[in-house]
Amino acid sequence: MRVKKISALALVVAAAGLSLTACGGSDGSSASANTGDSSAASSSRSAGSTTGGQDPASGSSSSSASTGGRSSASHSSSSGSRTTGQATTKTQAAAAGSTCKADNLALSAASAGVKNQIVVNMKNTGPSACSMHGFPGVQLIGPDGLGDTGPDAARTDTSGSTVTIAHGEETRFLLHYIPDTSGSGKTYTRLAVTPPNERVSEIVDLNELAITIAAPSGHAPDVYVDPIGYHTGSGK
Repeated sequence: MRVKKISALALVVAAAGLSLTACGGSDGSSASANTGDSSAASSSRSAGSTTGGQDPASGSSSSSASTGGRSSASHSSSSGSRTTGQATTKTQAAAAGSTCKADNLALSAASAGVKNQIVVNMKNTGPSACSMHGFPGVQLIGPDGLGDTGPDAARTDTSGSTVTIAHGEETRFLLHYIPDTSGSGKTYTRLAVTPPNERVSEIVDLNELAITIAAPSGHAPDVYVDPIGYHTGSGK
């Protein structure tokens, strides 16, 4: 009987030892799993910070801030360049002036110092500079008024350039004519002058410079006009 009791006790002790071993193995596995989860979470946080997450120190995205800074600087530089270009364009336009209008031009005729040539002066009476380019329109007018008109001046083959006239200054053009030698020509005492790119004419009195040419016969005209920009004494 004594031997059987010892054996039973030994079985109880052995079973208890196995139970303790099983519990110890379960705790170790749980700790290992927890450690793995912690490492994965740490890795995830690190990756998120690298791809534009919040900066722990500033509470903002360092990647986004960097990108936004470059974009803002580039936009600012581009805007500044456009503003400078616009200002330059406006300055150039102001220097060139707008197109000269007939209402802002005072016209007068004078001798060119060359036989059968007349200079027509055009003074800018407007408030600011203005520009002209090309040929004016010129029609001869007789002593009886606008109802007594003669031929239109034909254009020469001379090329012109844009002329800018400041307030109070003037430019001019040259008129050529072939005088009548038959004794039966027509005399014209005034000119109707239309500035380039305008539709309004101004009357210019010729006074003692009256032009007498042969009556139009369908052949080449007897009056010719040069483009704006003739300079007295230059021959052009």
